[in-house]
Amino acid sequence: MSHKKIQKLVGTALLTALVIVLQLFGSGFRIGPVAISLVLIPIVVGAVIYGPGIGAFLGAVFGVVVIGMILGGMDPASMLMMQFNAPATVIVCLVKGILAGLVAGLVYKALRKKNAKLGTVLAGILAPIMNTGFYVFMVTFVFTDLMEKSYKLQGTGAVFAAIMAMIATNFIAELITTAVISPIILFALKKANGARLNK
Repeated sequence: MSHKKIQKLVGTALLTALVIVLQLFGSGFRIGPVAISLVLIPIVVGAVIYGPGIGAFLGAVFGVVVIGMILGGMDPASMLMMQFNAPATVIVCLVKGILAGLVAGLVYKALRKKNAKLGTVLAGILAPIMNTGFYVFMVTFVFTDLMEKSYKLQGTGAVFAAIMAMIATNFIAELITTAVISPIILFALKKANGARLNK
């Protein structure tokens, strides 16, 4: 096995461990009621350095950890979704993470020769957009009945509105942290290596 392949394998393993740790313990990072999720950062870093395939793999790892947390009772809201429609919930968890890593990698790959800096920044922006965007799509169009049952029990649309407000708030925090921190890490790595990322 070549040195480059070994380096990629080790790097991917480290990023995989980081994804797992950040997802399991990421809820501890909070500003008031808002949970600051950092898990997309290693996914974007892996997608840019090693390509969209590794980005998708790291996103899938993220999804598997989320599923494990739901089954372990660590995410009550998602547990309700799992009880309502388990296959759709599994699809949500896996696909949103995979899309985040895949799209980040594809965007950087498409732009790296023309404008690597722009590609890096866009990768950091698009990952949280894909992650949250797919989640909102599925919640809106697949779990509508669940939401309707929830707010009808309350007599108002307060539950649905609260869920969407929470998603929007967490998305903004996730977008800011990923879009800012990911490029900083990648630019630092590029400078340290003295070479173009993802050749």
